Amino acid sequence: MIKKGNTIGLFSGLTWGLYTIILYTVLNLYANAKGDLLSLNGVMLIIITTILISLVDLFFNIVFELILISKKNLLNEFKSVLFSQKGFGVIPAAILAGPFGLIPYAIASAISAPVAGAFSALYPVVGAVTSFLVFKEKLPKLKIIGGIMAVLGVMATYQLQTVSLIVYIIALIPAFGWGLEAIFGYKLIKDDINPIVTITIRHIYSIVILGICLLVFLLISGEYSYIIEFYSGIQYSDMFAYINKSLVLPTFIIGSFIGGASYILWYVSMKYISVAPAMILNITYVLWIPIILMLPPFSQTISPNVLLGCTIIFLGTSLVIIGDTIKAKSRKKVN
Repeated sequence: MIKKGNTIGLFSGLTWGLYTIILYTVLNLYANAKGDLLSLNGVMLIIITTILISLVDLFFNIVFELILISKKNLLNEFKSVLFSQKGFGVIPAAILAGPFGLIPYAIASAISAPVAGAFSALYPVVGAVTSFLVFKEKLPKLKIIGGIMAVLGVMATYQLQTVSLIVYIIALIPAFGWGLEAIFGYKLIKDDINPIVTITIRHIYSIVILGICLLVFLLISGEYSYIIEFYSGIQYSDMFAYINKSLVLPTFIIGSFIGGASYILWYVSMKYISVAPAMILNITYVLWIPIILMLPPFSQTISPNVLLGCTIIFLGTSLVIIGDTIKAKSRKKVN
């Protein structure tokens, strides 16, 4: 089961890497994006932009997950859990991933994308500590070392900029949001709820919560027309400008489906190897992205800091994967 969980965890990272490339390299989601840090209205537009992307993405995530639920004959379980006490138990995960995850990440990214990416990547550390406190789950020493290395590797891939202390604090909020999110999802899985059902319910509550947030920010800002303006501006990036624009939506749907698959794989891996190792293997997307971008049609060169970071991530995740095997072998020798 551990070997299976490790494999699934690695694939969750790979699919998230593919998802990221399709939505943020192949497509240009921000062609008509507005927002700045010079005024409250400008900041709200940055947040609205992030929510608009997330809502469409979540919608297609849910479509993909419901198709999978139907094919795996999990509809009855899904219906029975959705509005149950157990189902409501995942609402905090939706709040943590959205208002406490996406929104501060969007603000921090607008100031310094490297700082936002590096500090939010600490979410496996938050997840590991919380998992230990809540579920009393201990990690072998090798896994702890590997996890620390993986997180440091992610941080090394970013060329950090000097910004004010408040930016670092804002960038850390998503780490807590995403780190704690998994705890509530894992709690549902430990209650014998199928991981696919769990993540689908989480996404449904997320879309409701983000929808409420969008409504609030639109009411305050009055930027109602921005919705149509933003969505109509989504197009292919300059590298793929030759592709017919009518294929933008299908490309977005494919990317979102892959993102939905990544979430499912992440939650399934949590079932087999618990929260912390699953998170650590999930952040290997930072390793997969430059590897994929080195291949045609992207053919991008990898910078020294990214190469160093990827090497550290590879070594760290390798320790996470082999940690249980070495521990088991040492036990056999003692016996």
